Amino acid sequence: MAELRFFRRSKFNYAPASYAANSTDKILDASVGDLVGAAFCNVRVVFNGTNVNHSSALGDDGDVDRFMTTTNVGDTATGLKRGTGAGLTETLGYLYTTANTIDVTFVADTAGDGTTGNIDWWVYIAKVNP
Repeated sequence: MAELRFFRRSKFNYAPASYAANSTDKILDASVGDLVGAAFCNVRVVFNGTNVNHSSALGDDGDVDRFMTTTNVGDTATGLKRGTGAGLTETLGYLYTTANTIDVTFVADTAGDGTTGNIDWWVYIAKVNP
């Protein structure tokens, strides 16, 4: 009988290099045969700024919010959130058939005056042989 065992990969206390600029930051490697089954985040410190329209998403270079959309993250409120991006709506999750990275896409608020905010990220991945 086949069995999938998911293991947690984490990036704790993520903060963008600059709260005033957009960025895409690699947080985890994804290898051929990695099956992403779930993604979660915990907003530890809310992101601030005069125009609170910044956002964060979790994905890769093929789809910036494949695992967690900006709505999932909701980085203006603390707490644990579950990802429902397109890559997690498939039957078993998202299977990497080429090596890639899992990235946080951060979009700064338009005033560029944010000074706080950090997030813990968890991605649950099983190894399969495609």
